Amino acid sequence: MKPVQLVYHRGDSLNAPENTFASAESAIVAGADYIEFDVRQSADEVLYVMHDATVDRTTDGTGAIAEMTSA
Repeated sequence: MKPVQLVYHRGDSLNAPENTFASAESAIVAGADYIEFDVRQSADEVLYVMHDATVDRTTDGTGAIAEMTSA
């Protein structure tokens, strides 16, 4: 039997803001074997660590990341 491995999605998003260094550090302290983050690409091909396809839930903006530019 393989040992259980802990994967933290978006870091330790229960104890720190998701997809941040703080959530990654908290996951490591909690014993994470792996940390999984989602990466989205903007219209100008810049990569962002963001779980959702839109910025609506986690920012004061609205819209799809894929349709936005970094400006």
